[in-house]
Amino acid sequence: MAERVRRPDPHVSVERDVLVRYLDAWTATVLRSPRGATYVECGDFAADAFRVFGEFADRLAGHPLEAVLVGRPIPPGGAPAGLAVRTVADLGEVEVPGPMLAHLSGAWPPALLRGKAHEVLLSAEPDPAHRDRLRAVGLGCVVAVDLVADDGTARALVFATADTRHLATFKTELWAVDEFAGIRYRDPRDAEGALVDISLTPQLLPLRRALLAELARRGARTVAELQRFTLLETIYRAEDAVGALTAAVAAGQLTREPEKGRLGSRTVLSAGWSAVR
Repeated sequence: MAERVRRPDPHVSVERDVLVRYLDAWTATVLRSPRGATYVECGDFAADAFRVFGEFADRLAGHPLEAVLVGRPIPPGGAPAGLAVRTVADLGEVEVPGPMLAHLSGAWPPALLRGKAHEVLLSAEPDPAHRDRLRAVGLGCVVAVDLVADDGTARALVFATADTRHLATFKTELWAVDEFAGIRYRDPRDAEGALVDISLTPQLLPLRRALLAELARRGARTVAELQRFTLLETIYRAEDAVGALTAAVAAGQLTREPEKGRLGSRTVLSAGWSAVR
């Protein structure tokens, strides 16, 4: 009997790609600072993280960068030169006073994340409460996205930080991952639960609905204000708001001031006659 080939979990493949991409950007940033930083790995991606750190081998010397592996041994091949590594049995043993990025799976102790320079990438079951829990510990910039497979199974990927610039960087990497067959994104706050293909130019209809609803709730807003809403409250990038708003204006769902020209940051938008359709 032929041996069955086990296919990789597509949720895990997307999660790994997102983590590696963001970790590359995060490492480049923290190595420019003399403060040092800590990466906490609570899943099975230590080898992937070490490969990223290895790309910065020429800059690790003299920079206090540490990797903490929770409940996992150091992977075969060891760590790149210049990277401090320690292993702990559980998250309760982790105390990080300085900048930290933690990749966590499932539950986490709130005390671990309390810190202005702390960030987390959490993989867990979908739960609308993830955002509120992370904001409650001081990480006010949060994006939660459901990774939905063709068979309907979903896994939530949640990123939280206190820095809007880092949130913007994460979203750039979120939409830049390879287009894995069988996985699409879903905004857990989208009432229609639309599934969106992973793409650098994503389908914007869910964002358009969210922006129209925000204008209906709060009245006229500038494009800049709606871009900030997009960054903080949806799975989309701030720059995606312009495309969604342009389409809504063309459809008569929004009115604008001034009436002519390209949508600029100061352009004021209001709900139009067909916005409720």
